[in-house]
Amino acid sequence: MAVNDASFTELHFLFQTLLQEFEKKDYVNKLDALAAYLKIIMIKIANIRAEAGTGFDNHEKQLYRSFIELVSRRYHEMHEVAEYARELNIPARRLSDVCKRCAGKGAKELINGQILAEAKRSLQFSSRPVKEIAYHLHFGTPEQFSHFFRKNAMMSPQEYRTQFVNFGR
Repeated sequence: MAVNDASFTELHFLFQTLLQEFEKKDYVNKLDALAAYLKIIMIKIANIRAEAGTGFDNHEKQLYRSFIELVSRRYHEMHEVAEYARELNIPARRLSDVCKRCAGKGAKELINGQILAEAKRSLQFSSRPVKEIAYHLHFGTPEQFSHFFRKNAMMSPQEYRTQFVNFGR
């Protein structure tokens, strides 16, 4: 993926800022600040990647961007492609096709990726119980969340949290 000079400079600045924040002495909300910087970096990279895409027209590009924006706002309450398609007034199949052309991934994979990223962030940077995280992400039961997490992360939420806590020890 080619990155233009302006995007490279912006990403370099964000990574430098993240590193500076990481190297600061611990303070109350340090982990939240680091998570916020990482989220901004991930959004910037996703936008760069979306802009670099080829093989689709401007309408598809705009539709894809609208979908990504909607996912970033509503992933914690909407988990199904059909829900997003309804919001965007298009068939679910068309939404998935557009996502595959623009991002190389289906709509469901993108939604699950956002949910998984938030679940991991919550497990890493908060002490909230898994049950509370499950309900925050609008899973019907903690078991459904655990099944989703295990399927997508190849380990249980508890194992992930333990692995993260023990990282670097």
